Amino acid sequence: MSGPQGASAGAASPLPDFFTAGADLATTLPDATLSAVGSFPVGRADTQHMLLLAEDVTVDELEALALSLDEHAGWVGASRLQIVPGAELQGPWNVDPDLRRVLDLPDWATQAVLLDCPPQRAGALPEALTGVDPLTDAFPLAQPTGVELLALTRMRAMARRLAGALRLAGDPPTPGGRTVPVLIVPDPERSTTLTVYSPVWIVPDGVASLVARIAPGARLMLEADPVPGPTGLAAVPQEELVRLAATLGDDVLDKAWREAERLRQEQAQAEARARATGTPLEELRDGYGIVADIDPAHPDWGGIEVRVQGTELVPLAVRGETWARRGVVCYTVVWAPRDPADAHREDLPEGSRQARAAARVLIEKVAAALQAAAGGAVLDDDGFLVAL
Repeated sequence: MSGPQGASAGAASPLPDFFTAGADLATTLPDATLSAVGSFPVGRADTQHMLLLAEDVTVDELEALALSLDEHAGWVGASRLQIVPGAELQGPWNVDPDLRRVLDLPDWATQAVLLDCPPQRAGALPEALTGVDPLTDAFPLAQPTGVELLALTRMRAMARRLAGALRLAGDPPTPGGRTVPVLIVPDPERSTTLTVYSPVWIVPDGVASLVARIAPGARLMLEADPVPGPTGLAAVPQEELVRLAATLGDDVLDKAWREAERLRQEQAQAEARARATGTPLEELRDGYGIVADIDPAHPDWGGIEVRVQGTELVPLAVRGETWARRGVVCYTVVWAPRDPADAHREDLPEGSRQARAAARVLIEKVAAALQAAAGGAVLDDDGFLVAL
C-alpha cells in the first residue's frame, strides 16, 4: 500500500479528470501563491489545531488529498486550502529547531499548517468511550461537532496518509487557566482496508479461485446465518410498534405489514413449486463474501474477508471516471482479527501488530489481483486513491 508508507504517498496516484476539470471546485491558484510567508504565528498555536508534516511533503499532495474528500475543496486564497466549506488549512509555515522546542513538536516536523475553523463543541466525552479514540480523548470536557469534527477527521486522514501528526488545541481553557495542546500521531499501519471499485462483476467462484492463488484455503461464504425467532416487523416489540403507529400512522404500518407478508408468501409458494417439480431454485444475489486465513501456521492471527457487492454510492475519488457513472462493484478486502475490536485500535500488543502487518501484506496482494482482473481503482479506508 503506497499511501501510509511514506510522506510522499499522496502523489502516488494521478487524480481523475474530475479534480482538474470540475466546474464546482474552488479556484486553483498559481504555484507562486502556495507557500506561507513570514514567521509562524506563534500566538495562534495554542488556540488552533495544527497539521504537522515532514520536509518532503508538498502542498500539491495536500491539495490532492483534500480534493479526494470534498467536491468543494481547493485553494481559496494565498496559502489557504479549503478542506470543507467553513474550514480551511493555512500555510504551510517552516518549523525551525527553536519553534519545535517551544511547541514541543516531533523532531521530524519541519512544516506546520493551521486549521482556521470556528470551534463547535457539544457535551463531554462519555466515560464509557474514554480511551477508544485519541481524537475524542483530546476533548474530554466538550466534544467537537459539526464542521470542526469533520475538518479534524479529514486532517487526521491526511496526517495518516502523509506520515504526519496533529497538534490539537484541546478543550477550551477554564477561567484563569490555559489550553493544554494534545499531540496525536496517527499510526499509518492502522489503515488496512482496501476497496477495488470496478465496472466488472466477477462471479463468486471466480473471486474465490483468484484469492485462493494468494491465500490457499480461501472459501466462499454464501450461506446466510439463520436468524432465530421472528424477523422483520414481527420482531419489533409491541411498545415500539405502538410508537411507530403513532408516528407514521396506522395505515402506513399496516400497509408495510401486508406487503412483507405478501412477499413472504410468494417466496414460500415459489419454493414449494420448485420442490414439487424438482426444479432448482435460482437465487439472485447482490453480494457475497470470501474468507481466508492470514497464515495457517498462525491461526490466532485471524483472517481476511473479501466483501463483494454492487453500489451506486461512488466515492468522490472515482466519481469522475466514465465507468463509475452508473454504479460500480465494490471488492472490499478487510482484516478480520480474532478480536474484532483490534481492527479499529491505534495501539495494539506486539502479537496483534504482527497479525495486522501480515494481514496488510495479504490484503495488498489480493486487492492488486482483483484490480488486475476487474480493472477500476483502489481506495484505502480514508477514501484516498492507492497505487499497488
